[in-house]
Amino acid sequence: MEYSLARSLWSGPLSAPQAPARDLAARIARGLDYPEALAGLQGLARHGLPLDPAISGAMAQWDWSIDLAQVAMQAAVSARVDHVPALAELQRRVEAQGRRFGVLAWAFWGLGRCDQARAVLADLDPQSDSYDADRLARAELAILSGEAPEPLALPGALRLSLLHLWRNRGARALTQRYQTLHFGFSAHPPLWAWLIDVFITERDFTHARHAIERLRAAHPEGHAEVVAQRIRLAIEQNDPATARRLLTKHLPADTPWTWSERQHLQHLRCLLLEAAQAPIPDYAAAYQHACAAQRLHPENAALRGLWLTLREICEDWDGLAAELMSDNQFAPDRAAILARIGQPDAALMLTETPPLLPPDTALRLRLSRAQWHLRCGALAAAAAELDPMPQDWPLRADHAYWAAEIALAKRDTEAARRALSPALSKHPTRLGLILTAARMEYFAGDFAAALGHLQRFHELKAIELGTPPKDDLRDLIVRDAAEAQTEGRGAANSPGLAARHFALTPPGFIPPPVPQKIPRLLWHYWEGPRNSGVSRGIETWAQLHQGFAQRVFDAQSAAAWLERHAPDLAPVFARLSQPALRADLFRIALIAQEGGVFADLDEFPRAPVTPWLADARAVMVIEEGHGTIANNFLAALPALPLFTRLSARIAHRLTKTQTPYAWWDSGPAQLTLEVFAAQQSETERAGLRFLTQAAYEQRISTNLPFVHKRSPDHWR
Repeated sequence: MEYSLARSLWSGPLSAPQAPARDLAARIARGLDYPEALAGLQGLARHGLPLDPAISGAMAQWDWSIDLAQVAMQAAVSARVDHVPALAELQRRVEAQGRRFGVLAWAFWGLGRCDQARAVLADLDPQSDSYDADRLARAELAILSGEAPEPLALPGALRLSLLHLWRNRGARALTQRYQTLHFGFSAHPPLWAWLIDVFITERDFTHARHAIERLRAAHPEGHAEVVAQRIRLAIEQNDPATARRLLTKHLPADTPWTWSERQHLQHLRCLLLEAAQAPIPDYAAAYQHACAAQRLHPENAALRGLWLTLREICEDWDGLAAELMSDNQFAPDRAAILARIGQPDAALMLTETPPLLPPDTALRLRLSRAQWHLRCGALAAAAAELDPMPQDWPLRADHAYWAAEIALAKRDTEAARRALSPALSKHPTRLGLILTAARMEYFAGDFAAALGHLQRFHELKAIELGTPPKDDLRDLIVRDAAEAQTEGRGAANSPGLAARHFALTPPGFIPPPVPQKIPRLLWHYWEGPRNSGVSRGIETWAQLHQGFAQRVFDAQSAAAWLERHAPDLAPVFARLSQPALRADLFRIALIAQEGGVFADLDEFPRAPVTPWLADARAVMVIEEGHGTIANNFLAALPALPLFTRLSARIAHRLTKTQTPYAWWDSGPAQLTLEVFAAQQSETERAGLRFLTQAAYEQRISTNLPFVHKRSPDHWR
């Protein structure tokens, strides 16, 4: 039954989803034995199919079975129906038999009823056949509650000891214990799988590789756990070729419905990497596989996350958003996609009153809500989500990252330091903490310390990827500030120092002596096919800005415009090979000549920008990252000297630079220098309106995840 059912689900949705349960009920009535009935019901639950009438008959016939009650309970929770009767029946069976209290405890825990979960394990019978398993459950729930577990000398106790160490003292302490004692660890694969998972979570690839080699030394090369961990490592290292070779060797390609959930997950992650690295990305195969895998395993959270990601990549965003707002799947998963596609306010609304959740899950939801508040420009609301601070260190490190980000958005470097310093001490390989610490030191003016953090980031990424990463915008801006400080260059000649000036002291608005009106022109630039996200952006910009003339340029129409209006720039444009460079040069030439509003199409408006234009000669955004002036949104009068000079500056750099980098040579770095010069001029500064990132994001969702951005070099 399981094989044929899985094969049918792989082909498409069942025409009669109730039919398998009816068939199983009939077989039970004809005398199907208990193990087969249980396996059949577990299979139906695993595939997210209805259990009635089979579960009712089975529960009546085997009224002692805790496993059946567990299946019924999990199915009720998954179906988002009233689970109270199923939970009560599970509790009745456990208590009647005085055994398997761990099953009941984990059921309570999964529902966020943590006190009850702990209570059912308080008094265990040493004579019970599940005594050891129940004690392990009691110890683990104590650890997850922030308490020390009871001493145990049982199989599985070593993992719990290491879990307690990690949560109580952080990753550094776990690594030290591992380095000292790993040679005496059991060869039990689940222990090593857990260790590898923790090391990868911490981005500690030195010890992740070491643990995988220890696992390989203890088991045959074809052992399922050895293969799976080698595939995972290859995927984490952005090495789809190695992952694909291993997957091809060990997976039956013609029967994907027989694959394990983990095999589907790894195959999909490999497909995503392969598509991102292809000259012409094509996600169709990954999307089709994800849809089929979701039908097979709808309750697997990781598979559901990949399925939603591929829907984000491949489907119309308006239709996807409407569906996500209306279905009954786990709200935080749906909210995360809504936030990614430019609707953080909808994500917040969807999770306003979450159900009771286990503590770790509840914290992660609060951190997500803090992030979504930030995307709405609501710093106070974001900070409010962070209380109270968790006690367990892996969660405190996650919390510290967002506490520091919110503090830096307020330019409170000391509050950021208070959050980051202890977290980095306990979790020294977490890349997000390291990069935020670099920004903190940059804003604090300690450029050497900032460069030290960036060097640490490069070292860890080189270990992860096997090759040093290229310098990114953060490296360039911090290094420039450090060199300018050493050389005595002022902010007028240093993008790094100029950006920091804007970040720390955003200029106030000075009304111009003679008010003028920015032209009601709305400009965009896009090369290549228009996906649903692009089309949605074009339509929404137009809908929210009635009375604006809108035009979308591509490479051909931009070249024609330059030939007519800026013929000296046309040959520079024609020589550029990167779309980002062409877009940067063109937008500045266009704004300099015609004025109006220029917006990248991955900037999604949630409200009109018209209020920003009032009395302004130009409107610009100070980026949150390092304080540079963004070029993804610009508004200006025509013929402003600022943009005329900038157009010539960019053209000169693009002509003289052998391998220009868009962000540095044609984008925000050069814009920041010219804006700084204009701000120092008494005749030019009036009428320049500067928006903080928070103010900007109150109306605009920025930098949406368009497909081309999945390539690591989409700017280069």
